[in-house]
Amino acid sequence: MTERRLIDAVGTIISRQGYQGLGVNAIAKEAEVSKSLIYTYFKSVDNLIETYILEKDFWMASKNQMTELLRKANKKSSLAEILVVALQKQFDYFFREEEMQQLIIWEISEKSDLMNSVGNAREGLGEDFFELTDRYFDGSDVNLHAIAALLVSGIYYLILHARKNKSKQCGIDIHTEEGRKDILKAIRQIIQWSFTAGKIKQKQNALQLAGQPGAARL
Repeated sequence: MTERRLIDAVGTIISRQGYQGLGVNAIAKEAEVSKSLIYTYFKSVDNLIETYILEKDFWMASKNQMTELLRKANKKSSLAEILVVALQKQFDYFFREEEMQQLIIWEISEKSDLMNSVGNAREGLGEDFFELTDRYFDGSDVNLHAIAALLVSGIYYLILHARKNKSKQCGIDIHTEEGRKDILKAIRQIIQWSFTAGKIKQKQNALQLAGQPGAARL
């Protein structure tokens, strides 16, 4: 199918040359079709590239599955586990997918309306999640938004740095299975600590409001 060949051509070019190699002529040549077909199927090169990105981006590709999991989640432990698994999958996926690594490099290194649009779409998924979790942290000093932001961006940096320089971070070598397992374990610990700390702080605040002296010892 021509449409599929064009989308795949975008990925091939990104893998070989990075996002800098993308262009009408290059994409058409890689797909072995007339460049006029890009406009026939996608109206513009940007729309074609965006179609590819939405397929390749971990968060956007997982959106339907995540939305369904969030719809079914009805308690704090379920939401914590959803976040743990999502971040662990992000790490595994980003480590494997060099095309996705190139897309993130593009997103953070150049001002682009296209990549800004993709980033805003990711934010929409995050808002759906935080709408469910915020009540579990209301009144506590735990900011799950900030914690998630550090984890998501930290995963990107850790992998990009290791891929580029083949180096360790804080003694962790993610090129080894042991190193990757350590990161996955740390992701789980951080999220679990966050939810536990939020619960403790909420309980302390509730006891203080009730005038119970034991609040300070929790």
